[in-house]
Amino acid sequence: MIKSKIQHHIDDFTEKHYRDLLLLALKKYHFASYENIPFGERFVLWRHDCDFSLNRALKLAQIEAEEGVAATYFIHPHSEFYNPFEKGQSKIIHEILELGHTIGLHFDAQYHELENDETLGKIIRFEASILRYYFGREPHAFSFHNPNDTSLSFEKEKYGGLVNCYSRRIKKEIPYCSDSNGYWRYRRLYEVLSAGEDNCLQVLTHPAWWQEMPMLPMERIARCISGRSEEIEKNYTENLSKMGRKNIGAKDKIP
Repeated sequence: MIKSKIQHHIDDFTEKHYRDLLLLALKKYHFASYENIPFGERFVLWRHDCDFSLNRALKLAQIEAEEGVAATYFIHPHSEFYNPFEKGQSKIIHEILELGHTIGLHFDAQYHELENDETLGKIIRFEASILRYYFGREPHAFSFHNPNDTSLSFEKEKYGGLVNCYSRRIKKEIPYCSDSNGYWRYRRLYEVLSAGEDNCLQVLTHPAWWQEMPMLPMERIARCISGRSEEIEKNYTENLSKMGRKNIGAKDKIP
């Protein structure tokens, strides 16, 4: 048992518990999309910010599809942990879409060093067009990556034609529950869903936190890093083999 369970409920972050949360949410709410938010009704917006791992995102997408749930996966074009346009990672996004889910833009305002919203809409429209081109689907919403005081000050309902997940109206009218940093920062989702006191809800999860077995947040990140590293090394070795070239210094375990 992980010692930090009492403080942060680290044991919650398993695939089994994730399925249990979905089943509980289905009893309490209608799953809505950002394309047409039914303000005034009882609903949940179920969203994933894909910061670290598309492989983990696919696993959650499969669990959701098995339970008849559609979620929105926000893709980060400037992620330091994955490249959404790499062939293998791109294939994963297509698989997520084929399961019935939608994609959104995970927008890094700090990457663009935005200080005001004069160019925000233009850049969002451009990055959304890239996702549309590569994945053939229309992103209807965007979420800020690592939101700070500056990005949270951009409170219009839409920028660049995309719904702003942190708009003034959404923040005011839709209660929020997030697993940022690998623990429940404000409210524990299980308790929120069990009570069902919120008429509507925006749930944010980050797929990398949800593993087969309980792990501390840093252990989960290390697993994502090592998994990507091994995949890159494997691809490099296989490509050399296909081209009939030598792989000088290759590890014995890699064919």
